[in-house]
Amino acid sequence: MNESTNGTRKTFNYGWIMVMVAPIFIGLGLGILGAISVYMKPLIADMGWLRGETAFAYLVGTTSLGLGGIFMGYLADRFSIRLVAIIGTLCLGGSLLLLSRQQSLWQFYLYYCLLGGLGVSAFHAPMLANVGSWFDRNKGLALGIATAAVAAGQSGVPYLSQYLITAVGWRETYLILGMILLAVLLPLSLLMRNPPGLERSVAGAKALPSSKGEGVLPIAPVTAVAWISVAVVFCCFVMATPLVHVVALAQDLGIDAQSAAGLVSLIWATGIVGRIIFGKLSDHIGGIRSWLLASAIQTVFVFWFVRMETLGGLYILGILFGIGFSGVMTSFTICIREMVPLHMRGVSMGIVFFFAWSGMGLGGWQGGYFFDQTGDYGLSFINAAAAGVINLAIVGALWMYVARRRSIVATRLQPAS
Repeated sequence: MNESTNGTRKTFNYGWIMVMVAPIFIGLGLGILGAISVYMKPLIADMGWLRGETAFAYLVGTTSLGLGGIFMGYLADRFSIRLVAIIGTLCLGGSLLLLSRQQSLWQFYLYYCLLGGLGVSAFHAPMLANVGSWFDRNKGLALGIATAAVAAGQSGVPYLSQYLITAVGWRETYLILGMILLAVLLPLSLLMRNPPGLERSVAGAKALPSSKGEGVLPIAPVTAVAWISVAVVFCCFVMATPLVHVVALAQDLGIDAQSAAGLVSLIWATGIVGRIIFGKLSDHIGGIRSWLLASAIQTVFVFWFVRMETLGGLYILGILFGIGFSGVMTSFTICIREMVPLHMRGVSMGIVFFFAWSGMGLGGWQGGYFFDQTGDYGLSFINAAAAGVINLAIVGALWMYVARRRSIVATRLQPAS
């Protein structure tokens, strides 16, 4: 999969094309889903909804994204990532066109379900699994670069959305973004390819259904997926609370809408650096330890959003938080790459991201719900910090368990003296 030599000639690894193309799909898809933060106040003003009701669409979108990711990951493992990309593009673009015409809360939820469940789900888990599977060496760097490029889309879409909302309104913004997506992503779908060796891995799994041949893996793949899935619920709960509500929080402090949108864009943009740093770091210390470090950073800083009262302070905090949360996203993706065999990575990534997006949805929803109950975001961000502590405990336990398993395996492999 890596660049290999044939005599003195090197063969180009098409995986680097995937590193460049896949983030365009994922970044635009996740950017549109996350841009609900800038739509929230215009929707509330126009439709008369509460913040909790409006934020619930994010929970619907992320939960359906997670469920759809399992199915799309299975399709990518068994068939073609190109087919999955085309399906996702059509569904994502179509959902935006429908959102531009929605008239009621149930329609808002339904279209966000389509947006996440059949749109973004076709990009996120399947394409990250695809990128990681093209590389044996520098897998952390490749995934770090890919996820950093994703962050560029996630930072740009909310800022562009706020600009368009101010200029032409939220309905027209959904319409314009839908047309842009269809025009850009459909041609790029033709560049998508499955990684080499996928067919052999699937055939080998059918020949050896017990999967006894995965001796290089530190723990059983099913155990790894289950453990990671539980942990990501809590770490994603942490990150979603500010990502969904920091724009509204800033506006509550009297900060203008465009500057407030710049705050969430800054968080995503900082993630470009954070993902590359933690991707490369994981190549040296492993995915679990880099995940533990990144989780600690986001947990420490999440609580302080409700303690800042100036735009400058919020921007500094956004940078620090962005480094931590982006490292989390890269690190647990690398953990899947390290602990799961090739033929299981698409569906495994889908399962883990189902739990991750469920945590994101819960974190975003609870931020609005407890604001409606209390009149401020204090309790919402306390809940986020508490979820971070739980996540640290779970990831720390996984680290110790894997280390113990590796020690046992190493002892068994030592020659008898």
